[in-house]
Amino acid sequence: MYPRRFGPYELLCELGEGGMGAVHLGRAPDGRIVAVKTMKGLVDQSEEGRRRFEREITALRKVDAPNVAAFVDADITAPTPYLVTEYVQGRSLDAVMADGPLGTEDLGRLGLGLARALDAVHGAGLVHRDVKPANIVIAGGEPVLIDLGVAHHVDITRITTRPVGTPRYIAPEVLKNVKPTWEADVFGWGAVMAYAATGRPCFPGDSTPAIFYQIFHEEPDLAGVPGWLRDIVHRALAKDPADRPSVRSLREAVTRRPQVEQLQAAYAEARAAHEHARAEGIAFGLHAIAAAAGDRVLAASSLLDQAHAARGSGRLDRAEPLFEEARDASAAVGARQDEGWALDGIGVCLRHRDEDGPAGEAFAAALAVAEEVGDTVLRAWNLCNLGDLALRRGDRRAAAARYDEALTASLDHPEIQVEALVGRARTALKLKEHETAESLFERAARAAEGIDHLRQAGWAWYDRGESARGRGKHDRAKDALEAALAIATRIEDRLMEGWTLCKLAGCLRDTGARSEAIARYEQARDVADSLGDAKMRQYAVTRLNALA
Repeated sequence: MYPRRFGPYELLCELGEGGMGAVHLGRAPDGRIVAVKTMKGLVDQSEEGRRRFEREITALRKVDAPNVAAFVDADITAPTPYLVTEYVQGRSLDAVMADGPLGTEDLGRLGLGLARALDAVHGAGLVHRDVKPANIVIAGGEPVLIDLGVAHHVDITRITTRPVGTPRYIAPEVLKNVKPTWEADVFGWGAVMAYAATGRPCFPGDSTPAIFYQIFHEEPDLAGVPGWLRDIVHRALAKDPADRPSVRSLREAVTRRPQVEQLQAAYAEARAAHEHARAEGIAFGLHAIAAAAGDRVLAASSLLDQAHAARGSGRLDRAEPLFEEARDASAAVGARQDEGWALDGIGVCLRHRDEDGPAGEAFAAALAVAEEVGDTVLRAWNLCNLGDLALRRGDRRAAAARYDEALTASLDHPEIQVEALVGRARTALKLKEHETAESLFERAARAAEGIDHLRQAGWAWYDRGESARGRGKHDRAKDALEAALAIATRIEDRLMEGWTLCKLAGCLRDTGARSEAIARYEQARDVADSLGDAKMRQYAVTRLNALA
């Protein structure tokens, strides 16, 4: 059968076959390698059908874009009409995906290039109708849209009487045999991008009827689609064509990604440096970008970032309404994990206002989300939060149970482990389990030192020393309080230094080291004076007078 002639073209081999015809690798008279699509079924069409097809060919000639296979030739008068385009050397997206989902940079190139291709096709008055991985060739890292042979002119009645396209990527209105508009191609863009990002179709039914049902009635499976891409893909896959974004919006969503990533990196840097006011300003800028672009996912996450930064600044009055907005925005876009963190933040603000009932409800809701999405960090924090509330209301057994769960959940998260150890130690004190409490305080102190959280370490040593001193374990108390004093001096925490001096002085007094105790009380008094702390000063002076 091959090689053979088809008009002026030499057909070399078949590349593929579909409902509209077969595609062949061919050689043009000038030696160029081309793709020749021989159309089937059109011979029996009416003259009106041929004229309509000819109008489509005229429109195809207008498509001139680097991301679209270039039109070469067509003959509507041939016994078997045909269409010739450039042969794009590369691998189809289907073949590329055999190596796994695309990374961020490749996803960006695919999304932008495919949107540019659709812009060019639509600009010529056409709808492609069959945007799918097999019709996208990756050449030199850039996507090229091929197979314009099924393209349809937006101003004419369709020639075929059945849907054209590949089931997983067909828009619902096309399945209903409604005349396609450019929104159908936007749907195809969304389905292709979801597939490229995850390596699996977003409508994963195992039969054609199952796929059609999902396209008509179910939400696409977008688990694993990166956050920067998820919202625009979700909107592109809207059931109602009127709800889908324009092709321009597709381009803007992809091209703004570097700016968004730059701001997100700056936000993370500011938070790590505890520059919370700067972080909040950056997050506000991100929200402005998201709002202008209609990116609801980014808008929700940037609200959450603003709230976290405001909380870090100690401005809980500003953080609470931001957390509430973030919760609602995250729920609206199905970002359950972000919704959980917003609930956690709301709970912290409510607890700060001593509204323990509503705070507990928020923490419990955050815990439920954490368990649903598998966020171990969110789960561990909220077990600690619920343990704290239980201890505040005097339910020591419930507090112990929550903190024990938190200790197990936070094994891989040292910062949370410290909080859980301290909380469990304080619970043990309330239960009069002093040995257990002191052991836990020491573990917390050493764990905090291990992650360079020296303030937490100092107070944990202080609490261990106080517990031991109260039980007459003077040597143990002295060692722990001296460790706390060394840390307080090192980090210049005058409050910790003053109170540790007071307790260390009491320990020395109780062991008969009177002169040393007086010296420590005097130091504590001086620290109190420098801080203007009347309570600390009264404590130190009263005990000094008793030793006089």
